[in-house]
Amino acid sequence: MEANSNTIYESVRNDFETSPFFNLLGFELTSLTEDEVILELPIETKLLNTHGSLHGGVYATMIDNIISLKMRSMIGSPVITINLTINYVAPISGGKIIAKALIYGEGKRTKMGEGIVLDENGKLLAKGSGTFKVINPK
Repeated sequence: MEANSNTIYESVRNDFETSPFFNLLGFELTSLTEDEVILELPIETKLLNTHGSLHGGVYATMIDNIISLKMRSMIGSPVITINLTINYVAPISGGKIIAKALIYGEGKRTKMGEGIVLDENGKLLAKGSGTFKVINPK
């Protein structure tokens, strides 16, 4: 089982590290283990809105991706987003943000999860939930 898990993690990490979209935004996959998946993003000027704070679309993208990364690391199959709901809690304009996810639901083809985005001090900035379709379930 351990070898299979390692293969899944390697596949997920490879897909992440070779994704043009992830690279464009500057995401960093800092942890990918059985227990946790952590995604970080240094805040750059290109990610700010007209008010000088992190654009809401960045929070949404990060939550969408942390939930799907966590699912993929658990089930070993790709997923696509069916529904995503985001709640914006607080703005940020510098430093970095950190995302974590929790997965639930026992369906073979449909999974659900929640994601949170925190600042470097652990302050909640945004949270969201989503429903995802499993592609080619194993």
